[in-house]
Amino acid sequence: MMHTRTTLSAFIAVAVCGALLVGCGGGSSVPATGSKAPQQAGRVPVTFRIDVPSQATTSKTRSPRYISPATTQLAINIEQDETEVNGYPITVGLTPTSGGCTSSLASTYCQLTVTLVVGNYTATLTAQDANGNALSGAQSIAFAVANNATNVIAIVLSGIPHSLQIASGSYGVVGSASAGFTLYGAAPQPVIVTALDADGNTIVGPGSPTYSASPVSGSGWGAVAPTSTAPNTIVIDPPGTNGSGATFVVTASYPDSTCSFSGAVCRATFTMKSDVQTLFVANSDAPSVTEYTAPYTGTPTTISNGVTFPSALVFDRLGNLFVANSDSNTVGEYAPPYTGTPTIISSGMDDALTIALNGAAEDLFVANAHVGTNTVTEYAPPYTGAPTTLTSGLDQPFALTVDSAGDLFVANFRGNTVTEYAPPYTGAPTTTISLGVNQPYALAIDGVGNLFVANFAAGITIYAPPYTGSPTTITSGVSGPIALVVDGAGNLFVGNYGNSTVTQYARPYSGAHVTVSNGVNQPYAVAVDGADNLYVANFMANTVTAYAPPYVGTPITISTGVVRPTALLFTP
Repeated sequence: MMHTRTTLSAFIAVAVCGALLVGCGGGSSVPATGSKAPQQAGRVPVTFRIDVPSQATTSKTRSPRYISPATTQLAINIEQDETEVNGYPITVGLTPTSGGCTSSLASTYCQLTVTLVVGNYTATLTAQDANGNALSGAQSIAFAVANNATNVIAIVLSGIPHSLQIASGSYGVVGSASAGFTLYGAAPQPVIVTALDADGNTIVGPGSPTYSASPVSGSGWGAVAPTSTAPNTIVIDPPGTNGSGATFVVTASYPDSTCSFSGAVCRATFTMKSDVQTLFVANSDAPSVTEYTAPYTGTPTTISNGVTFPSALVFDRLGNLFVANSDSNTVGEYAPPYTGTPTIISSGMDDALTIALNGAAEDLFVANAHVGTNTVTEYAPPYTGAPTTLTSGLDQPFALTVDSAGDLFVANFRGNTVTEYAPPYTGAPTTTISLGVNQPYALAIDGVGNLFVANFAAGITIYAPPYTGSPTTITSGVSGPIALVVDGAGNLFVGNYGNSTVTQYARPYSGAHVTVSNGVNQPYAVAVDGADNLYVANFMANTVTAYAPPYVGTPITISTGVVRPTALLFTP
């Protein structure tokens, strides 16, 4: 907020009725005319003293005002009896190097002296950036000019919001205020509220408003007000019901009348939808797929019709579940709620070890891992017809993944390569990656297209597009890696079958890692949910263990219905 603070002399009454969004900070200079004033006959001097507090001002300083860094000048227009005084408006620079300005550690002080005849006036003040763009609505100060008086008008500048920005405060909240947010899980999650000036600069610190939020629709939702240590953070408390939604209103509050001024935006709304994901576990020795609702420790729904030796799981965009059965050479497709008779896909399969879907066309890819078969079969919806068969460059395909452009990546375990195929996939691979590849067992791609390869005999290799350069290699903590997942922040999780650990690596993956071992026993699969909780399928322990960030605490253990788990999947 920029507000005005006036000084009264014995002969001058100055009424304050305005506030401005302005800022200090260096940058562009102000035109020379900013330090000059028009002349009038029978005039007396009137001095505007403008205090622009430093952004380093602390809460212990009297009247602290943190402001946007964009404003470099203040336009001043003066009217008398609703008639503009000749020669106005004028501008005064607000930077430490502007004419008439001096600077201290606490503030920049700028002074402009004009001459006016005795009488009553209104000054209209508009904060501007270096290009003359207004940063808030114009505000007014009524004042009187008297003979034999000091005629000093003191103004302290700070900021009022032109808009309120609302953003996710954790990886468990996805989306935007304009499009709506999704809150994953049943735990409370934060959003961050920030006041912005008209140039999009942040107004922070003791001079910024205080915030509150409340639901205006949606049963069971709540909001926790910010604390003094996190004044911009509002915690949204969901009802724990999957699919429920709410609309929230955020209010910025000031101790004065800032929000009544033209240009001030002190309210904003956003929507929030709850997504409490369902966990699916492929059990190789049951054989079954077990379905768990949050908090996942209760009795599961068991899917067994058509399931033989489930080795991989995937969802399409409609929520249909695909289960790869490696020993029966089939893939079963299950429509929600998944307990009915599946559509069985089998043509051309031979040890259907893993599966993937093309996100755009939703073609189904199956890696046929039987030694000597060396194919990937591709099935177009509805998947029951004859497949297209990929053979070029393949040698015992163990893993598949598809990037956002629809390119297919295949890990060739016996061939010690990863091959990339562009649509329509049937030709020679566009890229063959072999440098650093040694018995590739699992693949992952992050949001910027980096390719992660779990090499059972040689650690983790990471390739940046176009994948032809030398990889980043991770060996510390890695032992027989067979599972990978990358979370929304780019953190990499590796399931190490060789030493019964899961290791976590933060970008750029060259530093120290976190080792998760409590409850881990020959991890066959790893997954993260929308709130970044880690889940581990422990093949020999017949459990799935769940770890909240930072993953070093005691896990939640899921064991009912779990028998030799080989794959994990959450609803989208």
